[in-house]
Amino acid sequence: MSTNRNAYEIRADILGQAQGLLQTKYEREMTIWEQSLPRHPDTGSIIDPSKSEVTKPAFPTTQEILKTANELYTFVDNRNTL
Repeated sequence: MSTNRNAYEIRADILGQAQGLLQTKYEREMTIWEQSLPRHPDTGSIIDPSKSEVTKPAFPTTQEILKTANELYTFVDNRNTL
């Protein structure tokens, strides 16, 4: 049995998907950044995070989430896509 969702429910789902996509991307980039940090050879502790060759990623902003959600919603709303 399928139920039709209204536009608000669809938009809320898409907003959650956009947030999830950007959160996953942030976590992946953060892992790469952490692995690139110079570490003490004996203890493995981080020596100086400012000497990493990879720039520390920024947490996704509300504007980035809304932009991604709008891109996803445009795709869903456009029936002629694909």
